[in-house]
Amino acid sequence: MEIYSSPVVRIEFDTTKKLLLQKWIGFASSVQFREAIDKTVEFVKGNQVKYMMSDTTEQKPVGPEESKYAASVMPQLFGGGVKAMAFVMPKNVITKLALSSFAKEKGMPDNVQYFDNVAEAETWLLKH
Repeated sequence: MEIYSSPVVRIEFDTTKKLLLQKWIGFASSVQFREAIDKTVEFVKGNQVKYMMSDTTEQKPVGPEESKYAASVMPQLFGGGVKAMAFVMPKNVITKLALSSFAKEKGMPDNVQYFDNVAEAETWLLKH
């Protein structure tokens, strides 16, 4: 079911798999990016979300402040019941570098992994 949609992201929840999917598209302004992150946190807090996937395949780079903002909500997501999170890596090299930097900066735990495609990410998630 669709949770939230804007020109830059679509957020859906698979009630059977308990999987929340963020599908990012293009460039998100600071306001658009933070609004999507906030909607994600809000949904996780009020629902039984076990897994999260952020598909950044078509996403353009976000600024360092937005990366820090996204990293700052990770404890809320895992505290809200998320067991594992997967990122599907972007095609855009600059976005890929930004996402890799985000991971290194926060020292992501073992239950956060990075994949080249949605199928691999979902297979890994559902094993947790």
